[in-house]
Amino acid sequence: MGPPTNLQETLFSALDGLTEWVLVLEPDGTVVWSNRTFNEFMGYDDVPGYRRSLRLFFPAFADELLSEIRDFSAPGLYHSMVTKTLLGKDRVKHVIRFTMVPRYDKDGNIGGALVYGLDITDLVEMEQFKRDAYAQIEKNIEQFAILGDHLRNPLTAIIGLSDLLEDRKTAGKIHTLATEIDDIITRIDKGWIESEKVRTIIRKYYDIGAAGTRELVARAIHEHYLENEKNASQTMETNTSMVPWNELPNRLKDSNVRQAENIWKMLHRIHCTIALSSGDKEPLFVFSGNEVELLAEMEHERWVDERVKKGWVYVGNRDDMQKIHDCILPWADLSDTQRMKDRNAVRALPAILAKVYLKIVRV
Repeated sequence: MGPPTNLQETLFSALDGLTEWVLVLEPDGTVVWSNRTFNEFMGYDDVPGYRRSLRLFFPAFADELLSEIRDFSAPGLYHSMVTKTLLGKDRVKHVIRFTMVPRYDKDGNIGGALVYGLDITDLVEMEQFKRDAYAQIEKNIEQFAILGDHLRNPLTAIIGLSDLLEDRKTAGKIHTLATEIDDIITRIDKGWIESEKVRTIIRKYYDIGAAGTRELVARAIHEHYLENEKNASQTMETNTSMVPWNELPNRLKDSNVRQAENIWKMLHRIHCTIALSSGDKEPLFVFSGNEVELLAEMEHERWVDERVKKGWVYVGNRDDMQKIHDCILPWADLSDTQRMKDRNAVRALPAILAKVYLKIVRV
C-alpha cells in the first residue's frame, strides 16, 4: 500500500471504530493493517510500518485462509466465508466468522484481501441451546409414547376385571372412564406419529449453526435444484453443482442464501410473508398471474445484479468458465422461453417451502 490519502485515512478511521475485526492482507498473508478491535482481541500492539504474517496470529488455520484468498481467481467467486474457533488474550474461546473480499491494485488485478471477522460466539451458543432443548423435547415426547403403552396394558386388565362384576352399573361406569382414558392415549399416539414427521424435517435441516431460517430455505432451494437437474438427466460429471449441501463450495452456498433472503423481499411486495406450516395436508399457496410476473422479474433482476457484480457479461453463447451468459439482459429483452424459467421458479416456491414445513401467507 502506498502513502495514505485523506480518503484512505478517513476510511481507516471508520474501520478502526468497528466492533468487527478488519484486516488488510497482501497475497502472501502479510497483515498490512488491522483495526483496534482485532488488535485488542489478539493483545497486539500495532506499530505503524511494522508488518506481521497471518501465520503469527492463526498458526493452526492460516494456510486455509490463504487458500481461500487464492481461490478468488476462480470463476464467479466474489467473497468467501470461513468459521473458526480460537483463543483470545482473555484465554476464552471465541467463534469467529471470517469474510474475505478481494482487494484490487491500480491495474484491476487481485492484490490481496480484506478480511472481516465477526464474533458469533453468542449466536453459536444460542443455537447449541436450541439443539439441546430440542433433544430434551424429543426425549419427553418419547416418554409420552412409552407412558401410553404402560397405561394401556393395565387399562385392558381393568376393563377385563370389570366384566366380572355383578354390579353392571358400576361396570358400565368403569368401561366409560376406561374408554375416555384410551381415547386420550390414542390421541397421544396420533400426535407422536404426526410429530415424527416434523422431527424428521428438523433433524434433516435445522442443524444449521447461526445461519437461521434463511439457510434452511437455501438448502430447500438447492434440493429442488438437484431434483430438477436429475429429471433433466444431469449428473455430477456434467454438472459439478450436483452435490449435497455440505459439499457445495462457499460461493454457491452464498448464492443460494442470497436467493433465499430475496424471497422475503419479494413476498413483501405482494403483502405476503413466510410462516410455519402445521403439516403436509395444508393446501399450497397459489400466486396470481400478475404476482408470478412481478416476482419473476424481481428474481431475474437480483440474479443479473449478482452476476454483474462478479464480473459476468452478456454474450449470446453461454460459457460459465468465461463468465458470459445469454440471460444477462433486462427483463423486457428476454425471450418468453427465458422468462419462463423465472416464472416456473416462482410457481415452485410454495412447494419448496412446504418441504421444510414452511408456507406463504398473506398479511
